[in-house]
Amino acid sequence: MNYFFYTLVYLFTFFNLQAQNCLPDSTFRDSSAGVYPKPISPTNPNGGIKKKACINKPFEFIFTVVVPDSVTVPIYPTPIALEKVAIDTINAISNLPKGITYKCNPPNCVYNKNTFGCLILSGIATTDNIPGDFKPIIKLILTINLGFPVPYATEYPGAAFPGEYILTLQSEVDCASATNQDLRKTNYWYPNPGKGILYAESKDVHSIKIYDLQGICIFSTNKMLDKLDLTALNKTGLYYIQWIENNQILNQKLLLVP
Repeated sequence: MNYFFYTLVYLFTFFNLQAQNCLPDSTFRDSSAGVYPKPISPTNPNGGIKKKACINKPFEFIFTVVVPDSVTVPIYPTPIALEKVAIDTINAISNLPKGITYKCNPPNCVYNKNTFGCLILSGIATTDNIPGDFKPIIKLILTINLGFPVPYATEYPGAAFPGEYILTLQSEVDCASATNQDLRKTNYWYPNPGKGILYAESKDVHSIKIYDLQGICIFSTNKMLDKLDLTALNKTGLYYIQWIENNQILNQKLLLVP
């Protein structure tokens, strides 16, 4: 009976979480203004969109949007007060494969100062696409404060934010021959739901963090582990686990039950 109840709680929380579209990565909370991961560039060769998309396969990639209280833009050489950053809820991201769209958290795509949110690319790339590299560009409107609010339109990546995003779209044949790594990561830690004792599919796992639904880190370790004991947390509910394997940051939803 308890398991059934917590399964219902899991489903309710999961669909409520889905309504939020995405969760930002808390590791970027104190970063400078921008969208993370930052674009790939000569000074940031490991940035950009690491995940590849496949024709006729679901795709999802989350950006974290950080909005402090000041920003530097080309027309002003010193930091100026920043009130908010916004994008249109439709057609604000160009150069996406057909079938891939975006949503925000907050849903209106308005990020106020001293907050951080997220932007998710998701969908299924259609067969109308030609496999290859797509270079998404996000149109932003920064509201800066010069004693009065002034909208400042820019692009990310762009003049104020150098580099580029490259989203690689693969054919169905190429995807079929590739490993099923992304699917495996959806339940990399098991059992899930579980009571707090978790096992990983590999021992090459480190920098493990557990976040609650508010994005607060409630557990962290840099040790190389393939087993976690979270029973001391004495908390049930839905969480996110983040870890590093093979120099990749990976995430998974977890449900802890009594």
